[in-house]
Amino acid sequence: MTAWARRQPAVSGLTLIGSRVRPARDPVWRPDGHSDWDFQLITSQPEVFLRRDWARELPGVALLAYGVRPARIGGVPKVNAVFAGAEADFVVLPETVLAPLRRAVKAGRHRRLGAERGALQDLALVIRPGWRFLLGERAWGPMFRRVVADIPDARPGDAALRNLAECFWCDLVWIRRKLERGECLAAQRLLHQSLAETNLRLLHELRLRRGERSFPEGRRLEMIAAAAEVRLATVSVKATARALRAATDRAARNCTKLMRMLVGPDWKPPAIDR
Repeated sequence: MTAWARRQPAVSGLTLIGSRVRPARDPVWRPDGHSDWDFQLITSQPEVFLRRDWARELPGVALLAYGVRPARIGGVPKVNAVFAGAEADFVVLPETVLAPLRRAVKAGRHRRLGAERGALQDLALVIRPGWRFLLGERAWGPMFRRVVADIPDARPGDAALRNLAECFWCDLVWIRRKLERGECLAAQRLLHQSLAETNLRLLHELRLRRGERSFPEGRRLEMIAAAAEVRLATVSVKATARALRAATDRAARNCTKLMRMLVGPDWKPPAIDR
């Protein structure tokens, strides 16, 4: 990757992030044979990475699959690529997005609330666990270091958690309606997409508030949490109306437990009839 990037005039920065730059002594987060490679590409031509042609130029690797998804920072693309023998993610950071942020950091505006701070919080969240510049340290390194030092991760307050729970119950009603109609696949989809996802987010925040280690998206949860906590975010269900109804009710009970641990024992779910 470094050799390729040095030949590209449009690439001004390349960083390695993710497990590959985290301490090998870390028993929970150190890389293993299942770890992929995570890169950030800072470029003046982000549109190049919407197509797979550039990845075929990497020496000594065969590209097998190439997918483009939206990323969080400025709506820029995130690329997932599978090569023969390795997988890699590439977050493409356009210079048109990053250069104004660099100026804001240099001027000290990054400490204020606003759109700039939100984008920098997204950046800080990604790089805080560790990063290493393979190209462009002089140009972009000072900005990265200051962002990590000065900007804390965005965290939800109690009001945001209550709203998250209200959304949970709105989706729960939708699921029950679909089950009454016999639409099991639609119910199964939202059970995982919304209810299970909400409980994972609540459990993640609960662990952080306790000062315990946690990772987004449920990652490493089985390795760091007690079995009882893992069960609060677990969904295991067949695509039948009876099983989905029971799983939905179980998810609702778990959401209630998590909310009471987060915002107080007096929290009550919406009074919605079954």
